[in-house]
Amino acid sequence: MDRTVLALVLRHIIEGYDIPTPAGMLRIKAGTASIQPDHVPYSLATNLAHALLWQDIWLEKLAGKPRRPQMEVWSNDFRVPEESEFPVLKKRFLAGLNEALRLTESDPFDHKLPTDEEAIDALVRIAVHGAYHIGQMNLIKRTVRAG
Repeated sequence: MDRTVLALVLRHIIEGYDIPTPAGMLRIKAGTASIQPDHVPYSLATNLAHALLWQDIWLEKLAGKPRRPQMEVWSNDFRVPEESEFPVLKKRFLAGLNEALRLTESDPFDHKLPTDEEAIDALVRIAVHGAYHIGQMNLIKRTVRAG
């Protein structure tokens, strides 16, 4: 994949071309973000914690950091965060999306993986997974507000 196209995809996500901007969608009170609506498997905050966990894993991979133990990953996946964590989760998620865009546009290509193809794969995962969960979070937010 051409990194120019990948950068455009990340810009579409961050700037909200076809979906709400992540920053705008996450403009919600922590208490509201922690509500799990009936017939929905988790709250917006839990969804955000999940999306951030995997975004961090892929960003760490790009930075050449050691792989987290699988038991740690799976035991923290879809965890229910405390309301007090929400502002930090939100800030880190948005910063991670911007870091993915920065890496994609870097010249030379700023990653610590053996090949550019592996780096592009990690960045595509961030984009696809992020967009998927942003859409879910937006729907959860709308469901909570509809009451």
